[in-house]
Amino acid sequence: MYVDFFKLGEGLLIFLGIIILIILIVGLLKLIKTITSVNSIIKRNEDDIEEIISVLPKTFKNWFEITDNVKDVTEVVVEKTASALKSTESFQKYLVYIVDILTIAKNIFSTKK
Repeated sequence: MYVDFFKLGEGLLIFLGIIILIILIVGLLKLIKTITSVNSIIKRNEDDIEEIISVLPKTFKNWFEITDNVKDVTEVVVEKTASALKSTESFQKYLVYIVDILTIAKNIFSTKK
């Protein structure tokens, strides 16, 4: 009995080729099934998709306007915060003067007793 390795390898490759072909066919059938289900979902929701697509430009325009308004408000808040900090600094200066005046008045009245 004589074993030809070339024929054995050829038979093994043909067997593996058939298995790979079967796997590819099964995968292709699953892909077709998935594409069909996605297509049916799209067809069922076609009106909603068209409505969303038609409203989308207006939505983005509104979004850009809102972000511009937020930027403007942020700038105003920063300016008001800066002015509030400046006014508290000047208030602190006047508060020091008021405390000094009250201390002097206290000392005057306490020495009279």
